[in-house]
Amino acid sequence: MGMRSLKIDVGSVNTQLVVLRIKIVLLGTKPPIWRRVLVPAEFTLAQLHDVVQAPMGWEDCHLHQFYIGKQRFGVPDPNERFLGGSLTLNEKNTRLANLLNTVGAKATYIYDLGDSWEHTLSVEKILPAELDVPYPLCIEGKLAAPPEDCGGIPGFYHMLEALADPNHEDHENMRDWIDSFDPEAFSIDAVNKKLRKIFRAPRKPNSAGVAKRKAIMAKPNMDDLRAAVEVLQAAFEPFPSKERQRIRPGQEVPLELSDRERELILEHAFADEALLGRLRVAPAPNQRAVFHFTLDDLAGCVAAEANTPRTKSSEKSGIASSPESAMCWILTSA
Repeated sequence: MGMRSLKIDVGSVNTQLVVLRIKIVLLGTKPPIWRRVLVPAEFTLAQLHDVVQAPMGWEDCHLHQFYIGKQRFGVPDPNERFLGGSLTLNEKNTRLANLLNTVGAKATYIYDLGDSWEHTLSVEKILPAELDVPYPLCIEGKLAAPPEDCGGIPGFYHMLEALADPNHEDHENMRDWIDSFDPEAFSIDAVNKKLRKIFRAPRKPNSAGVAKRKAIMAKPNMDDLRAAVEVLQAAFEPFPSKERQRIRPGQEVPLELSDRERELILEHAFADEALLGRLRVAPAPNQRAVFHFTLDDLAGCVAAEANTPRTKSSEKSGIASSPESAMCWILTSA
């Protein structure tokens, strides 16, 4: 079919439904050491860095950089703007769908700026994502990648030569350093297990679990809702609220009043003297001023206030009271 160009229209295609098939080749190796991976187009270059690390066997112990065209991407150094030259763009803010969005698009990835492991990343295909596949995914590869800190491409092949020849002057030194190394070893299963650990790809939920969650969403558990409401109320209430109790007909309700509250009710309320007369009995010194009323008593007081156009003694006290204000003293103090 060939390498025809296929551009992603990010404005009309959901990049969560698109994957890029990318071939990773470690330059300078003969025969080539390479990997083939499937990566979501919505991934950033920072995530692509993790994708390259796992299949190649790198341990992310060193700095790295991407180059796309002449532009460098990576982790910007805050001081580089004062050093002149081109700036490093933040790899966390760069999505593959915005740059590597055509078949044949390429990027250069350099890992360990000392050993300088240089890779080419080539977009081979743009594919629809499959529902049951845990992306990112390694699908092919060949040969073991060099171990960390072996001295770049020249040091890697020197290591292979020394390990393969017992008579090599560095054979024992290399054996002491790495013990054994199989240049042919490569396990797709091991790579994908590592990728799943890095990206923690969630398992596809079974149909029974989905149905159960849908049922919970459609008809929430009322006990759970009540518990959630109580937690929220407790978070917003500075003091615990008093427990509500049902008041039976004829049951007296204790009402504790300060001296000032008792005086204001006596001066401004229009209730019957039989009701207010109780308030005229001042408590003994050091005794709590607690008065008892039934719901019928309070209802009569409310009715008297509602049917009176203005409060008594308002001119004398200088307080502009309303019929409701006196009762507010009673009800808020209960």
